[in-house]
Amino acid sequence: MRDEEYKGYNRVNRKFAEVLFPYLQAGDIIWVQDYHLIPLGMYLRKMGWRGPIGFFLHTPFPPSEIFWILPWARQMLDDFMCYDLVGFQTEKFRENFESSRLVDFEGKYEDHCFRSGSENLKTGVYPIGIDPKSFQDWSLSPRALKQVNSIGKYIGERAMILGVDRLDYTKGIVERLKIFEKFLEKYPSWKRKVSMIQISSPSRTRITEYINQKRQVEMVVGEINGRFADADWTPISYLYRSYDQESLAGFYRSADICFVSPLRDGMNLVAKEYVASQSVNPGVLVLSRFCGAAEYLKEAVIVNPYDLDGTARALKLALEMPLSERKSRWISLMETVERNSAKVWRDRFLTDLTSRQAEFYPEMTPETGNQLLNGVMAPFDNREHTDLRLNKDGSEN
Repeated sequence: MRDEEYKGYNRVNRKFAEVLFPYLQAGDIIWVQDYHLIPLGMYLRKMGWRGPIGFFLHTPFPPSEIFWILPWARQMLDDFMCYDLVGFQTEKFRENFESSRLVDFEGKYEDHCFRSGSENLKTGVYPIGIDPKSFQDWSLSPRALKQVNSIGKYIGERAMILGVDRLDYTKGIVERLKIFEKFLEKYPSWKRKVSMIQISSPSRTRITEYINQKRQVEMVVGEINGRFADADWTPISYLYRSYDQESLAGFYRSADICFVSPLRDGMNLVAKEYVASQSVNPGVLVLSRFCGAAEYLKEAVIVNPYDLDGTARALKLALEMPLSERKSRWISLMETVERNSAKVWRDRFLTDLTSRQAEFYPEMTPETGNQLLNGVMAPFDNREHTDLRLNKDGSEN
């Protein structure tokens, strides 16, 4: 990032704060999401906001020695100190942040709370999740079953390996394709017995790096299909499009393997969606060790996507895994997915933030804090699947 880009990043955050600030009222809670808006809390504080602000980082926080490569590392860490609570996906990401914060700063951590003068920042670990019940329902919906039947006609008796991602260079799509190529090389008896479907949702289509990534993926798919395909068998079906959740649930339900291989990822919800969409004959989750989900979904087949031979062996293991083992793994995985749902993620973070509010904003009583927490959550708990948009003046359509 160049100086002008960092300045632009701050200008956008300042504008965001200027637009938001007039809408804030006493008793409001602010929850800021992800790296795009790290400076937002700082600008709101400068404008005079003294209420509680929480921040959640969806992406990994890098190790200290990498983070401090940034010319603006200190400024960004100062921006974090404007929040009351900062949440991370995994314990490792929190450790990285805390070790970065201790570099060249006065202060100390006690029970994951950094104190430096009047500044007081609490950190927490809150693994983000999905709504498992929705995916269970979607996987049995008419649209999903139609997708299952369509896939069945195309795949026939062959096993199916599924990849689902945004088209992003962090997702390891090229590496996944090359691992599948290595698998076909090492285990030729599997030729014509397995097919791979790679769904890549278009992402940031006008950015050069993403345009190049699309070209590279298409080139590798073409090379592998040209090398191994027969008249009645195409090893890889590449689908460059987006699917709704019900149709995706149909793909998940049909797949013998869901191959999730990011080179780096904060969590990766595709892994959890796949688990929630399985039933009495579950498939196998093959999961990169470099995503946050691997810290929680330990019964998956954990792989290193940089190790082509080792991961090819893991694919063979997954394809040949007996039903009893697949069921045992899936039951444990499903328990973890349900225990760490999106609702649990939300409730835990907001509960901790309101606890900080009661500690540092004494004008807010515990009763007021509980009322506020319920008020924040109620619209989400009670809503149906509606499309809510705001007019420019802030009123609802």
